[in-house]
Amino acid sequence: MTTHNPFEDTDKVLDRITDRFDERYEGSVERETIEHEVREVYDELAADAKVDTMLPALTEHEVADRLAEEVGRPAPLADEGGDGTPPGGQLRAGAAGPEPDPNGLGRPV
Repeated sequence: MTTHNPFEDTDKVLDRITDRFDERYEGSVERETIEHEVREVYDELAADAKVDTMLPALTEHEVADRLAEEVGRPAPLADEGGDGTPPGGQLRAGAAGPEPDPNGLGRPV
């Protein structure tokens, strides 16, 4: 038996996960495919879960892996600029700028 997380509605959480991947892949993956993956992964994880509070995070991680494999590249972070910097171009104090990507995956090293 799993514990119930009273703070979140599962459908709303899964919809937000789907929205994030839909935005990150911007047409590279159909929204229906993303929705299917999110629901399928969640259901697989929930079937064996003793506690469900971490299921959304685990679902998002597994879906990220599956979609990256399907597309052949990881999704860029939704809040990254084209060069990997956060919105507004501001880096954290003491952080260096992104290095060029030697693998051509579109992600800073």
